[in-house]
This record gives sequence, structure tokens and C-alpha cells, in this order.
Amino acid sequence: MKDEDRIRIQHMIDASNEAFSFIEGITEENFSKNRMIILSVIKDIEIIGEAASRISDEIKIRNSDVPWQDIIGMRNRLIHGYFDVDIKLVWNTTKNNFLLTNSKLYFKLFMQRMNICGYFNTL
Repeated sequence: MKDEDRIRIQHMIDASNEAFSFIEGITEENFSKNRMIILSVIKDIEIIGEAASRISDEIKIRNSDVPWQDIIGMRNRLIHGYFDVDIKLVWNTTKNNFLLTNSKLYFKLFMQRMNICGYFNTL
């Protein structure tokens, strides 16, 4: 894996962890009423999508279980449709979809690091 891809994946993981921390312990109702948290989570989703858009095609093809186009599409929707953001979709994406995607990315980085150390040759 190229350093640029590894760095971008780490950016995605970091931003999703940050978004999780913003919503930890709050309800969807409280989230929907707190503009500061909403904007913070949206910014993290934008970072995740921007990083995903810069991942090489080689990595995207070899890791087709990650919903790259959905991630990038969500970012584009938030950036260009800022005036009409579906807060429920932002909540559901953060609460439900990040966990699965984040765990896949963590695993891929772990495997890549093991490969660098000579344990595997998978990524």
C-alpha cells in the first residue's frame, strides 16, 4: 500500500472516531437539536469522503467491500447540498455505518502493517 493511501485511510479512521466521540452518550433527539455537534459531525463526514476520494483506484478495487462511492457521495451531498441536509441521515450514517466501515479500515491497516513487517503479503 502506498504511503498516501495509508495516510488517507488513517485520516478516515481518525475522523470517524472523532465523529463517534461527538455523539457518544447522546440521543438522536439531542443530536438533532445541537447545531454545534451536527456541524462537527458533518465536517468529519466531509473529511472522510474527501480522503476516500483520494484513495488510489488500486486500493478501492482490491477492497471493494468498503463502500467507497457511498462515502464519497455522502461527502459531495453535504458539501454541495449544505442548504438541505437530512439530519436523520447524518445521525444514522454516523451511528450505524461508521462502525462497520471503520472496523474494515482498521483491519486493512493492521494487515498492511503486518505485511511491512514481513508477516503477510495480502494488501
